[in-house]
Amino acid sequence: MNEFDRSNGNGALRQQQTPVDQRALYDRFGAMAYGVILQILPQTHLAQEALLQVFTSTQLASFSNTTVNPAISIIRVARSKALELKGRLMERDTACQEPFSSTGSYSPESVFDLSFRQGYSFEVISEQSGLSKPELLKAVRDFIHVFRRS
Repeated sequence: MNEFDRSNGNGALRQQQTPVDQRALYDRFGAMAYGVILQILPQTHLAQEALLQVFTSTQLASFSNTTVNPAISIIRVARSKALELKGRLMERDTACQEPFSSTGSYSPESVFDLSFRQGYSFEVISEQSGLSKPELLKAVRDFIHVFRRS
């Protein structure tokens, strides 16, 4: 067997192992990832498409050998895929509404929504709202505490 045949065999072996790992990750973390995606994309057909992209992503294979908790990695990939899909949909929609409050009142939930679900950076939110970055971080922290209690 020459080097080319051996490398092809190793590649085929890796391709056979990866789907098994992805299925195991899906079985273990699929519901969690779907919940994260639904927070960003409430349309079920789009959320399912994003979920499929998460577990067929090549990024998952790179996380299998790291020391990072796989749940954290899957949440990151799910969020990025959902925001990517949402961004593509918003580009198509030319009548985008302004996401920031015109009243100047920002609840912890709205700050969390802007940062996590809509993907705006704290700098942009701070600039538009007039709140400092520490105030924004405190608002996100407060919302997470209220959310975890409910």
